Amino acid sequence: MEIIQNRYGSDRVIEKISPTKLRIMGESLMSRTSEDENGNYTMYDFEGGPILTVGGKIRYMKSNWTILKITPDETNKDNFCSVIVEVKI
Repeated sequence: MEIIQNRYGSDRVIEKISPTKLRIMGESLMSRTSEDENGNYTMYDFEGGPILTVGGKIRYMKSNWTILKITPDETNKDNFCSVIVEVKI
């Protein structure tokens, strides 16, 4: 697990949930997403960051991972967002 801060100083927790999947979560009043014509998520933007895009990079445990797939993760908490990204080094 690794904790990063967004541009407003709020914590984002990144945890490895499998060899090729990371969960990014944290308090966020809102989030924005973008989908392609097939309904696949191509972008996920937490309030204050990070902005995650398919084909983009995410740094975790001193490695740069390439994002292959983005799946919003349902939560029951207000003002809390979570997303699962499939990655490769």
